[in-house]
Amino acid sequence: MTVRPRNRLPVLVRAGRASVTSGARLASWANLLGRPRPEGRRSRRMAHLGGIASLTALVLYLTWRLVFTLPTGGFDLVAALVLLTFEAVPLAGILFRTITLWDIDTVGPDPVTVAGPGHRAVVFIPTYNEPVEVIAPTIAAACELQPAHQTWVLDDGDRPWVEEMATRYGARYVRRDEHTHAKAGNMNHALALLQAEVAAGAEPVDVIAVLDCDHVPLPTFLTDTLGWFDDPEIALVQAPQAYYNVGAFDDDGETGEQGMFFYVLMPARNKDGAGPFWCGSTSLIRTDALAGVGGVSTETIVEDMHTTLNLLRAGWKTTYHHQVVAVGLAPSTPDQYLLQRRRWGMGSMQVLVTERLWAAKRWLSWRNYYEYLGGTLYWLEGVATAVSFLIPAAVLVSGARTSTASPLAFAVAFLLMFSTRLWGAKRLFRMHLRWRTAFALRILRVPVGLSCLWWLLTRRELTFQVTPKSGASGRARGKVPGVLWALVGLTVFVVVYGLLGLTGRVPWEVTAGGTIASGVWLAFALVVLTLGLRRIQSSAYATSRRNAYRAPVRAPVNLNGQRGELVDVSVGGAAVELPQGALAETAGLVTLHLPGAAELQLETVRVQHADGVDHVSLRVPAHDWDTYRALSLWLFHTPPGVVDGLPPQAPAVAATLPTGRSKRPVLVRQHG
Repeated sequence: MTVRPRNRLPVLVRAGRASVTSGARLASWANLLGRPRPEGRRSRRMAHLGGIASLTALVLYLTWRLVFTLPTGGFDLVAALVLLTFEAVPLAGILFRTITLWDIDTVGPDPVTVAGPGHRAVVFIPTYNEPVEVIAPTIAAACELQPAHQTWVLDDGDRPWVEEMATRYGARYVRRDEHTHAKAGNMNHALALLQAEVAAGAEPVDVIAVLDCDHVPLPTFLTDTLGWFDDPEIALVQAPQAYYNVGAFDDDGETGEQGMFFYVLMPARNKDGAGPFWCGSTSLIRTDALAGVGGVSTETIVEDMHTTLNLLRAGWKTTYHHQVVAVGLAPSTPDQYLLQRRRWGMGSMQVLVTERLWAAKRWLSWRNYYEYLGGTLYWLEGVATAVSFLIPAAVLVSGARTSTASPLAFAVAFLLMFSTRLWGAKRLFRMHLRWRTAFALRILRVPVGLSCLWWLLTRRELTFQVTPKSGASGRARGKVPGVLWALVGLTVFVVVYGLLGLTGRVPWEVTAGGTIASGVWLAFALVVLTLGLRRIQSSAYATSRRNAYRAPVRAPVNLNGQRGELVDVSVGGAAVELPQGALAETAGLVTLHLPGAAELQLETVRVQHADGVDHVSLRVPAHDWDTYRALSLWLFHTPPGVVDGLPPQAPAVAATLPTGRSKRPVLVRQHG
């Protein structure tokens, strides 16, 4: 039975207007809430210039190295050519990206407001062990979506409270007896149930929308994407995955590590023969197409990418909808980040081997062949990073003379080339690169790459590991993988060895030219290592007890008849400031009025006194599903005009605390 969106809770009290906290900013993803639009002319021109500049700088540098700096022969020449080959590795990638990122304009279909034939949808929300603060907003928001649709909660954790909450919100609760193949098996069970019911006479379902349980759909999720299925050749629609938990481990103050992927690389693939692959969430799949390829792939632990290949093999097309229509949670700690990336990386190795992606396929265009082969091999980048430490180290220790240029000339040429490449690459990728963060996270891909290489050698069985989304028992900083400490030790040893070699205090004499040629790379490697280690051990990315992200929204509120001010709010509760003594410390259950929301019953956690003000911490009582729902919708489907400082369509959760990003967000730069 189709579940129609329930009416919003009535507004009982309008306690003034809310506003974002003073100094807070709009999350970068909130600049892409409107319908897909072309790239701005300045952004496109700068991207073209950046790609050409990067390519030219590297070609000129390599030409100079080859023509003017190589030694005449012998071991020195061999070592110099090895180092030169290492320096030339990025050339093909820069050329390919300059070509493929030349035009990243996208379009969108007309909105769909009535669920007629071809647009009848069901939203699948797979879940396993996540806390209520994570899954409540997703289920509540999904049930509110237009047009009329079904919402199914696929619970592999067999939790009675999830069934109770889903039923209360108007969703259908689905469980299975055998929990095989993790998320893929969970979805295939629901697909089989759906097909059986249609065969028994139920209304057909044309489209399956998929949301990870931590990805909360915004009001436009279905209305702005269902129109793509008017094209009978399209099987999959993928939208960006944006993240609302500011301060996550891969957050760079703008769009995060995945911003370049979802806001540049994926739009660039919205061309014939180059469609995107399924990214698991914030996506829609044609039901007949998915059923026609045997359901979600269970052969690998990256079921989304592998299923996309099955769809392409069957002749279907995929497309990208370049608009933020849902927001989720990014890994907040180094351990969560590594667990997720290892799963993606080793799963990609499974796809690489299973599909023999190194061999050309008649059903893959040249562009898709390169993208899928490059996309899987990308996860071996960590191995390449480790090798990039070893090659200049080995060359330096060998004492080989790899350059005839003077140390000053080599240093100047290298720095000009490298700085131009960094400048150009940032513009080619539409300013979504923050080099400090990018270099720090690249170091984390070393253990990921080595894990991928180890799997290729052992082919051991892999199991799907869910990225933890709940709070921890206490605060603990990240643990640095041992291989990174080993690289630090190796780099420091080689640099010291080179310096000693210049003074003749080691068995092999090290020339000044050879030291500079290898030393600049090792010095850069040491800087990158330092950035990575500092990020892992930073207290900002330590584990936390909290299960819910708190949005910095200020509002005049009424708490138990006392006027106060909202400090922040989350799915699980709120913080309020009151005049000192206005609320007893043993108040227990209190009544809170938020602007544009219903009356909320919350529990008092603690009352702290400071500077004549009481800081009151509140939480939702256990199993109070209506209050969880009210807070979820206030944060993610914020009533229009309730929060000052937010543009139209932006939810309250788009308010973020100040960051070090530029005054003009990158998505504003990109789209004008």
